[in-house]
Amino acid sequence: MAHTLPQHARVVIIGGGIHGCSVAYHLAQEGWKDIVLLERKQLTSGTTWHAAGLVGRLQGGHSTTAFAQYGSDLFGQLEKETGQATGYKCPGSISIATNIERMAELQRQADFALLHDEEASFMHVDEIMQAWPMMNPENVVGGIHVPGNGYINPIDLTMAMAKGARQKGVKIIENICVEQVLVEPMQAEQKKVTGVVTNQGTIKADFVVNCAGMWARELGRQNNIDIGLHACEHYYLVTDVIPDLPANLPVLRSYDDCTYFKEDAGKLLFGFAHNKVKPWGMQGIPKEFCFDSLEFVDDDVMDVLEMAMNRVPLLQTTGIRTFFNGPESYSYDGRFTLGPAPQIEGYFILAGVNSTGIQSGAGAGRALAQWIIKGHAPMDLNDMDPARIESFQARDLYLQKRTPETQTRTYAMHWPNDQRDSVRNLRKTPFHHTLKQHGACFGEVMGWERPLWFAPKGVEAKTQYSFGRQNWFDYSQAEQHAARNGVALIDYSMLGKLMIEGKDAQDFLQRVCTNDLAIEPGKLAYTLMLNERGGIESDATVARFAHDSFMMMSSMARTQRDRLHLQAQVQANEDVRLRDVTSAYGVLSIVGPHSRELLAKLTDMDVSNEAFGFNTWQSGYIGHAPVWAQRLSFTGELGFEIFVTPDFADYLLQLLLEEGLPMGLKLMGGEALNALRIEKGYLHWGHDVSYTEAPHQVGLGFLCKANKGIQYIGQVAVQQRKDQALGPYLCHIKLGDAGPLLYHNEPILLGDGKSKKTIGYVTSGAYSCTATAAVGLGFLDERLDVTQGQFSVLVEGIAYPAALSWKPFYDPTNTRLKS
Repeated sequence: MAHTLPQHARVVIIGGGIHGCSVAYHLAQEGWKDIVLLERKQLTSGTTWHAAGLVGRLQGGHSTTAFAQYGSDLFGQLEKETGQATGYKCPGSISIATNIERMAELQRQADFALLHDEEASFMHVDEIMQAWPMMNPENVVGGIHVPGNGYINPIDLTMAMAKGARQKGVKIIENICVEQVLVEPMQAEQKKVTGVVTNQGTIKADFVVNCAGMWARELGRQNNIDIGLHACEHYYLVTDVIPDLPANLPVLRSYDDCTYFKEDAGKLLFGFAHNKVKPWGMQGIPKEFCFDSLEFVDDDVMDVLEMAMNRVPLLQTTGIRTFFNGPESYSYDGRFTLGPAPQIEGYFILAGVNSTGIQSGAGAGRALAQWIIKGHAPMDLNDMDPARIESFQARDLYLQKRTPETQTRTYAMHWPNDQRDSVRNLRKTPFHHTLKQHGACFGEVMGWERPLWFAPKGVEAKTQYSFGRQNWFDYSQAEQHAARNGVALIDYSMLGKLMIEGKDAQDFLQRVCTNDLAIEPGKLAYTLMLNERGGIESDATVARFAHDSFMMMSSMARTQRDRLHLQAQVQANEDVRLRDVTSAYGVLSIVGPHSRELLAKLTDMDVSNEAFGFNTWQSGYIGHAPVWAQRLSFTGELGFEIFVTPDFADYLLQLLLEEGLPMGLKLMGGEALNALRIEKGYLHWGHDVSYTEAPHQVGLGFLCKANKGIQYIGQVAVQQRKDQALGPYLCHIKLGDAGPLLYHNEPILLGDGKSKKTIGYVTSGAYSCTATAAVGLGFLDERLDVTQGQFSVLVEGIAYPAALSWKPFYDPTNTRLKS
């Protein structure tokens, strides 16, 4: 049946699942009018209808936990507001562990709960049996109880959202297919959304929101938007009615059995994060797909089904009413895609939530609605940014291999520094093969293979994961020691490198960067890029080559994001050109007090402190290789970063090894580098700082130059935020006990005995060979006098004494760096 379409809408939302209805509901809640939601078939008919409906208030990160907590708080109100029942129940949940490593992970989740005022407590096996008497306690060592968790009916929840949206004026149209999102060019590479074309007509629009679920990727491709998700098969079963099954039975999660169990109207529903995951819809999703299920293949789940029946023996004698297999969308990296589409103004995305749509949908939808209304993210959502996705990560060939691993890892151990196994060895630096021969164990970031640590001869270069000291611990400590006391070498080739060229390049950088970049050729400067609210969009080092040529260097994880951010700032009348030259150079960083001695033996450059000062660069030769080198280091030690073209790269590495190994040179990986930079207080954007923090909060106010002649973006807001003196504030942390390890999100406590209160959390942690203890960076809610009071950090339920400082514990005056 054809519908009468409005000619114009303020917002058009594509997709009538939980996310689309949530965005519509929350836009309407904020008073926005002229909102239209378009659904290709019927509401919930894609993935939402067959979701298990689990509601967990604790998730893996701060933003996703905030989403889940908001959602479960809202669920109780929706029925009162709309008159639509949601089926929400809150019997709590119990997550069990069958080994000490899993127990360590669960205890760290309970620690994390403190940061969000969520109740989570340890349960002994006998307590678990009282709450869940049908469970087989074999191998169970304990569990964590979260009383705020529960479950909900996904269809009823979505219908309540839709009803609430309709009551506030949202127009919801079903059985209408969006065929195209219309855009028009603006300036440079930027475009603007103008509406949608449907099979029943065109609607002009100011904003378009892609909430199309497993169709989102294909819809995005029409406008060259990369959305890295793919549908995968997901199984669950429902038993026959079980006599006397308690209606208030807690949800039971047995991660080591890859299974969850929940009461479902007198039956048990149990589902899997199974080991044999298949991508689905490889040839495209059938046009008529609507409330469809997929073939149930016994062999795909038999291994986890047997584990489930062993954990709950009642299943061995209970009939199965429903064998279900349905498609769900998973992302390539296990993170949401939420925010504005790169380079298309007014186009927003919410998709790829990895089986957490019901518990996160309300909060994620609200966050996106607030983003549309305010024009910026309402909280730190940087890890969900659509701009992070590179084109190869949104191709079917990649996604069909990578996304099944995301599903498999849902209930797998979430180890510190865990690495993916699928689709590896895509991007290699020119030093890769030689480093592999020297024992490199590689990790992967954005497809790049980078050494994490180096195994000595006779040791397999493979990580054995643990929440304690992993098998590389001693090797990495030796790498740190070499960097602090001798000389070490690290492959920096994947460092993001963007050329910024043109006659207006200097003025452009003066406007988008906080530091004064009117520097002479041959100089370097560390700088920030801010948003209009004074938040830090990125940090980078800039080298000047000529009056019209600069190179900006930043983390490999955000090279594309930085390029897109810079491109969006180029004005129509500016002669500014951007080029990504990341792969054009191999980069080796030699660091440590003996790095100058090593380099001097091999180069025609004068590398003395007088001739080659800190924050400068020179070109010359090392052996026969033409290079240019810059004097800086991410370790806090004397160091040089050497840039070489790929043709001379392996020769250069071999030369440095030949000369350096006899004088004690050690190859160093990312694990050691991370510890060194944390100890020195160097920040990692995305972990220790993001676009929500202002420079004064993280000790980087010195990079903001107000008197350079051109006002930089965010300059007024920076001063306003500094005057307001609002936190949180970044501090430096050192444990007083040599045993425990810090990773991230451990609560920081103040007080003694039972009077301890949570005052912040760790953002990055590692073990320092110099301090012989774990060190970290972390946020404190207020700028306290850290010389007074008893501080501690909570690690797996134990509060360990800690020293806090507003300055780095290691070389706070930069004497070694500038020596």
